[in-house]
Amino acid sequence: MNVPRLGDVIEVGDQNYMYGTGHLTLRVTCIGGRIYVHDDEWLNVEGLALRTDGSQLGQKPRPALVRMRAVRIAAPPPRWSA
Repeated sequence: MNVPRLGDVIEVGDQNYMYGTGHLTLRVTCIGGRIYVHDDEWLNVEGLALRTDGSQLGQKPRPALVRMRAVRIAAPPPRWSA
């Protein structure tokens, strides 16, 4: 099971976060508590929503309750060397 940390970028399908309305990509800024609903573990997170190209959607963090077993931690972007 992937447990997100501060700064991770997570991806979650709409069926795997409470009241989902499309694919969710967040840069995690706050991690809250875990809860259990119908034998499934969920995690309260807050983060900055990202577009598919990785750019930030807004300045205000967005809360989300995500299903732990469905959280995918995205690979960090490649670093450019000079």
